[in-house]
Amino acid sequence: MTKTINPTSGTVKYRLKAPSVNKETSIILDYSFGRGNRIKFSTGYKVNPKYWDENNQRIRAVSTIKNRENVNRDLQLFASEFIKLISELNEDQKSDKLILKSLLRKIVRGEESNDVEITSFFQFADDFIFRKENQSKNISSVKLSPITVRSYKQTLNRIKDFNSVTNYGVDFNTIDLKFYYLFIQYLEENNYSTNTIGKHIKNLKTILNAATEDGYNTSLKYKHRDFKAVSKESVSIYLTEAEIEAMFNLDLSNLKDWQLARDIFLVGYYTGQRVSDYNPIVPSQVKQFQGKDVIEFKQRKTGKKLFVPIHHKLKKIFKDRYNGYPPPELNAPDINEFIKEVGRKAKIDTEISLEKEVNGKIEILTVPKYSLIQSHTARRSFCTNAYLSKMPVIDIMAISGHSTEREFYKYIKVTPQERAIKIADSNFFK
Repeated sequence: MTKTINPTSGTVKYRLKAPSVNKETSIILDYSFGRGNRIKFSTGYKVNPKYWDENNQRIRAVSTIKNRENVNRDLQLFASEFIKLISELNEDQKSDKLILKSLLRKIVRGEESNDVEITSFFQFADDFIFRKENQSKNISSVKLSPITVRSYKQTLNRIKDFNSVTNYGVDFNTIDLKFYYLFIQYLEENNYSTNTIGKHIKNLKTILNAATEDGYNTSLKYKHRDFKAVSKESVSIYLTEAEIEAMFNLDLSNLKDWQLARDIFLVGYYTGQRVSDYNPIVPSQVKQFQGKDVIEFKQRKTGKKLFVPIHHKLKKIFKDRYNGYPPPELNAPDINEFIKEVGRKAKIDTEISLEKEVNGKIEILTVPKYSLIQSHTARRSFCTNAYLSKMPVIDIMAISGHSTEREFYKYIKVTPQERAIKIADSNFFK
C-alpha cells in the first residue's frame, strides 16, 4: 500500500482515531479535496496503534492478528474503489460531500447509494443501531452482543421520549451541555438510577463519536469535559471459598434445574470467564497440553484466546453428572433465577446493605446475600479468591483476560481488612 492515494481531485489516507492509546482504536478513511475540504469515514475496522504501520497505512505483520491480510486488502480495496467512482463524477459532484459519503457507504458498508440520505441525529442513530445489530467488522471479528445492541436501543428510546416530552429539538447541533443537564434531570425525575443514567450518556457519546467519524456530525460540544457519564459504585458481591464450597456440596439431585444452574455457575467460578463464554463449554474446547487438561476460550467480548487449567472439582462435576463432558447450556435468565435459590439453600444469607434511589432520595435497604448472586458473580468470585489465595496477579489476568492491572484491581472485591491481611503475609512484614 502506498503512503497516500491521489485521485485527480483529492488525497486518500488512512488514520487512526486515537493513535496514542494503548487499546484498539478505529481506522479512519480520510479524504482531503479542494481547498480545505475534508471528509472522514470509519472503515469499521479497529487496531491497537502498536500494530499500525503509519508510513504504509496498513497493519503490521503480527502473528496474533489472524485476519491482518484480509483487513489490509480491504483497506486497499476501499481506497481504489473510492477513487474509481470519484473519477466517474462530474466536477460539481466531486466536491459534494453528501455524494462522496454516499459512495463510501456503498463501498465500505455495502449500502446502495440511493438509500435515504442521513441528515439528522435520529436518522443516524437508527442506522447506527441497525448496522450494529446486523453486522460487525473489527479486527477480532467479534459480533456485538444482543445485550449491547439492546442497550443502544434503550438509550435512543429514552432520548426520543425526552425529545417528545420537552420539544427540545434534539439534533447534532443541539446536543450540548444544556441538553446534557436537562436530559439527566429528565431521567432522574423518571427514577432512573445513577448508573443507568451514566450508561445512557456513555451510549450517546458512542453514537456521536461514530457520527463524527463518518462525517455526519461536526458539532463537538458533546466532547466538553463536563459532558461525562456519571456513575456510582454499585454493590457487587463475591462469594467466599467457604460459600462456594457450600454450593458445591449441596445435594440437588431432586432439583435438576437448580443443579444444572449450580454446575454451570461453578464452571464460571473455576474458569474465571464471563457467562457468555462459560455457558456452555463444548467438548472440543477441552484440550490437553503436556498431560494437563485445559479449556480453550476465545472470549466473545475481547476476542482473546485463553487456556484455563481444569480444576479437579470441575472434573468431578463433568464425570459424576455429564458423562465426562461439560454441562449443557441453560438460558442466562434461568441461571440468575435458579442460582439465587441455590444460594438460599446453601444458607448464603449474610445481610448486605445497599442504597436505592427512590424519587431522587437515597434509601438504605438490607437484603440477604443470596438475593444478589447472579451469573457474573462467578467470575468476580474467582478473581477475588484467586487474589486472596496469593496467586500472582499476572496469572489471574492470564485466565480472566483483564488487559491492565488497573482494571483488575477495580474489578475485584476485597475489603481493606482482607487486603491488610494479605499484605501482612508478604515477606516485607515477616
